[in-house]
Amino acid sequence: MKNILVAVDGSPSSKKAAEKAAFIADAVNAEVTLINVITETVTTPSNVLSSSLPMEQLQEMMDQEEKKLKVESQKILDDAAVFFEEKGMEVKKVIQYTNPADKICDFAEEEDFDLIVMADKGHGVKRFLLGSISDKVVRHANISVLVVK
Repeated sequence: MKNILVAVDGSPSSKKAAEKAAFIADAVNAEVTLINVITETVTTPSNVLSSSLPMEQLQEMMDQEEKKLKVESQKILDDAAVFFEEKGMEVKKVIQYTNPADKICDFAEEEDFDLIVMADKGHGVKRFLLGSISDKVVRHANISVLVVK
């Protein structure tokens, strides 16, 4: 086992999964990539669209919201990386967009990972719906999946 993909969403459960992955990766001397999938899409509320704001201002508002989502995602990755840094391990951090289960499976296959580690449940509707996501990843991934409770 050389490459481990760890899906994190900032929930207590995903932190436990990251901690377990750090233990495994350290034991087998594997490289680790942390992935956080942003599921929210940046849209302009209808009340703003019906206002007389210039298009440039609307675009700026959307850009600021996207930047906020990226900052939140980066913090989630940085918090999960602590478990690996405590063991003297470096990790890669990846932010992706769209459907979490599909993106985790696709990314794991494209990047030739040996194992996916994820929690059995996550933040809920806004972030991960991890109960259904972990189930979908287990059913559709072409590699082994460790679901941490």
